[in-house]
Amino acid sequence: MKTATTATNIASALAAATAPTGRVHPLLVDLAPVAPPAAGPITAAERGGDWIALYDCTPWCTLDHAGADGQPGWHQGSIVKAIAPVPGVNALPDEAPDSLFEARVTQTRAEAAVFGIESQIWLDYGHDSLELDVAGADRFIAAMEAFLPQLRALRDQLAIVSRDDFPADEEAKAAYMAAIDARIKAIDAEAGR
Repeated sequence: MKTATTATNIASALAAATAPTGRVHPLLVDLAPVAPPAAGPITAAERGGDWIALYDCTPWCTLDHAGADGQPGWHQGSIVKAIAPVPGVNALPDEAPDSLFEARVTQTRAEAAVFGIESQIWLDYGHDSLELDVAGADRFIAAMEAFLPQLRALRDQLAIVSRDDFPADEEAKAAYMAAIDARIKAIDAEAGR
């Protein structure tokens, strides 16, 4: 019969035996390290032919039709993102930068014999989205390629203009803000607010 003390001793011994030592065990020296699992969603091709047949899925689709995504009758590939280099102007102090764009290939094929099959790039930006066919994607890419030289020119202008920049005087800034706050309070008091 095991006692509580015996169970505690076994748990302590197991914890000590499995604690990392920082050394490679002699029997494991010649083994190649195991690669970490690949990042990103699993594709239908990785799920296998039965999955593809069951959900009329495309090999590149990353939706989990059997789980969180249900069986929507449409398919989506992996999302690609363009992340902002800094948080937005209205972001909270600890907020991470947002995506500028997120895009994925989407194919709608529910009741294809009736409604056909429609494939597009869904591109999300801010609080809106674009649904782009191949020609629309080409126009979007052309617009971005035309924008980049203009943005580089603005960057070069900024490099010249910002030579005159200097940091705020935090003490003077605090005094200025305190004076504004005092003025607002005086006006509110005078108005009886």
